[in-house]
Order: sequence, then structure tokens, then C-alpha cells
Amino acid sequence: MSSVIVSRIISSAQAIERLIAGESLRDTWITGLLDLNPLVVSRWICGEDLRGIYRPIVIQRCILDGLNVEGRTFYEGVELVNCRITVARFKQAYFYSSLLIEDCVFQESFEGQGIQSDGPIAIRNTVFSGYANFSGINLRNKVSLRDVSFPGGTNLLHELTDGSRGQLGRKITLDGCRFCVADVPAELEAARLGIAPLSECDPGGAEG
Repeated sequence: MSSVIVSRIISSAQAIERLIAGESLRDTWITGLLDLNPLVVSRWICGEDLRGIYRPIVIQRCILDGLNVEGRTFYEGVELVNCRITVARFKQAYFYSSLLIEDCVFQESFEGQGIQSDGPIAIRNTVFSGYANFSGINLRNKVSLRDVSFPGGTNLLHELTDGSRGQLGRKITLDGCRFCVADVPAELEAARLGIAPLSECDPGGAEG
């Protein structure tokens, strides 16, 4: 995982202007909370308003004070690559196309409750430093996690074990992922599934 070296600093409002213009965000420190709500548009299909974001979102080699996609529906792909994100609000986000998170660090708690996906999700070489909450997620396509660490704790494996109906290890694959011992359900064959224990975890990271 390489360090992020930014060439400019812009506000979240300026970042939204660039995304609206169809640009990607690269090599930038984005100050303030980047809320993607201004990108949401209405599209009426068969009498139904399918509100959502109808453009690809590509953010690479950036530092973000905060990213809020809570409750947003994405009809095109979303890519976060080599980013450092302090605040991450992903509650009830819906990914129709795809989600790629690669070489990223989430520095505080990750709010991923209720994430839904019809498209594939890939998370690679990424660290969740704070508690990562995935309560109530609904994943209907392939999910791949490779070299992902959860030192801040997470309920991800418990959610997948309880709600994936045996898909863990098949449609949902793990490779070289590291979890706190307390976050690995006892019934899982951890080594076979690509799960390794973390020697250092945040004992206060778990949330109710």
C-alpha cells in the first residue's frame, strides 16, 4: 500500500463541481465532508422515479476528510483506489453496477449498515482502522476480499455467516484477510476460507 502524495487541496464543494462535470478526482486532498447527494437525479422509467447517481465515480490517490454516500443508489461503477478516508458513511448505499475499493485506509469507524449490491464488490489491500459495521447487508452478486485487515473490529463475518445462506467461500471469497479473533465465528474453518488472526486489535473498537 503506497502513501498518498497530493498535488492540490480543494473543498468538498469544488470536488462536487468536478464530479458533476464528469471528471474523476485524483491526487487531491478534499477538505470537509464529500456528500454525493448533489449528483442524485430523477429518471422516470415505467412511471417509477428511479432516483440515483447515473455516472461513474472514480476517486484515486486522494485524502478525504469524509465521504458520505449514505442512502445513495449508484447505477454506474464506483472506484476508490489508494485513498485515505477519515469519515466513511455508507449506510443503505445501493450498488447496481460495481464497487471497487483498493489500497485504501479507513481511519475511523466505517458505517456500512444495510449496504446492498446487485453488481460485484471487490475490496483489496485495504485497512479498516476503526470498527467496520456491516449489519443488515444484502449482497446479491460476487464479493471478493483480498488482503483486507480489520484491526478496529468488525461484524462482517458474523453477518455473512448468518445471512449468506452458505455462500461464504463460494460466491463470497476471502484471500489473506485478517480479523480480530473475537470477530471470527467459532464454526468457520478460518484457514480454509482465507482468514488469518490479527495479533493486535482495538479492544474498544466493537460497537453494539
